[in-house]
Amino acid sequence: MKSLLQRTPTAANFADLGVWFGEQKQYACAANAFATSLQMQPDQPDADNVIFMFGVSLFLSGNAKDAIAPLQVAEQHGSRNIKLHLVLAAAFDQLQSASSAEAEWRDVLALDQQSSAALDSLSTDLLLDNDCAGTITLLEDPMIAGQRTPKQSLNLGLAYTRTNQLEPAATVLRDGLNTSPDSLPIANALADVLAKLGRAQEAGAVLDLALAQHPGDHDTEIHFLQALMAANSAKAPEFARKLLLASPQDWMLLYLNGVIETRGGELQKARSYLEESITLNPDFAVSREALGLVLTRQNEWSSAKEQFEKAIELGDDNAEVKQDLSKVLQALGAAK
Repeated sequence: MKSLLQRTPTAANFADLGVWFGEQKQYACAANAFATSLQMQPDQPDADNVIFMFGVSLFLSGNAKDAIAPLQVAEQHGSRNIKLHLVLAAAFDQLQSASSAEAEWRDVLALDQQSSAALDSLSTDLLLDNDCAGTITLLEDPMIAGQRTPKQSLNLGLAYTRTNQLEPAATVLRDGLNTSPDSLPIANALADVLAKLGRAQEAGAVLDLALAQHPGDHDTEIHFLQALMAANSAKAPEFARKLLLASPQDWMLLYLNGVIETRGGELQKARSYLEESITLNPDFAVSREALGLVLTRQNEWSSAKEQFEKAIELGDDNAEVKQDLSKVLQALGAAK
């Protein structure tokens, strides 16, 4: 190729060089070769295809921003290449230009109604826009219902969950997990839905199986602990201590251990865990509420009042926290 270019440095040969670099996955070099070809002969017979390959090479080299212009030129010239729309949509997604990405993903689906890449990404973009109804409409299409990817099952389950349609969410996520039993995101999402449905033991069973396949996954371990706590399992305290020993600076584990110690009447231990959790993450409202409850049981009314008020300020709209604050205010009034 080098000797050919030295003898005949034509636009066509530089385009061929770009193709060769692309085959070697040297995408930056490919982009340079295609750019040289276009500079030498902008109106070459295969210009549209060279422009397309130039844009793809820029994208694959990690330059999504500069890839968009040549890809749009190829699109404006009437290209019906599905790869063009796929790459252009992915580039817009990387640049967080959601509306433009959605339009391109829909162009892909107009060419291939069952494109997994388009369905995965468009449903993700719709969820990011909080368009749950659009996500459900997209993914409940009978043509794809029996062959959803793990991403599609997860996104559909999340859309149902966010619209409080918990039974359909559980069904979709269960089907997704049966198809992809090694998917941790689906297992965790299903466990969350089952917990909301009051089926804590079933949630625990899902997570137990997930941990058997992915031992040591931190997020799943925390989900499993929460399921054990919801089911009032006698295994919860020991499992909580084990996790905290492995991750002593994890604010969520400190909070959960604080709740467990509160349930067991170990108020000073609970207080210590909760105070440390709040130090690490002062904006988690529920830990403030939990600490407030411990402080009321220790008759430290002023400190409890401070924690309950902070929990409400941080967005805790639980009716119980307001009732607890009212009781503390009454106790402070009686003390005066």
